Amino acid sequence: MSKLELDQIDSIEIIWKLCERYEDAKDHTQGVYLHEWDKKPFYWGKVDKSVFGGNPRKINGEPVNPRYGSSYRHWIEGCLQHGAKLYIGMLGKVFEGVIERVEHTLMEEFPSEMNRKEDQNLQPILLLHKGKVPECIINSGKYK
Repeated sequence: MSKLELDQIDSIEIIWKLCERYEDAKDHTQGVYLHEWDKKPFYWGKVDKSVFGGNPRKINGEPVNPRYGSSYRHWIEGCLQHGAKLYIGMLGKVFEGVIERVEHTLMEEFPSEMNRKEDQNLQPILLLHKGKVPECIINSGKYK
């Protein structure tokens, strides 16, 4: 899909899932995730060329690496046991460039404590939130 075609996409659905354990999130790919503390976004991330956790593996014959390998399991589990929440967002449609655009829109609309990406001049996209929507989105006044 060309940049022009990508810019013409005006909305995308995100189906959110609340993960209670590292195991619940480790196979997530082709989407976004949120670490949330005290009902506020702590860190937004994407898994477009990777999986959330576990070990390196092949998906559809392609090698992929984890964002949070097995050595991070104790850290993720510890955060979850002490009040953090981990949400994964599966996109209704996935195509070249859309995951980055969704991540950028989330960081712009719901600024987090830890994201420090420079402005990438990506066209924002209307996000349609479904499923177990993160509390920071619900409480933002931007959620319908």
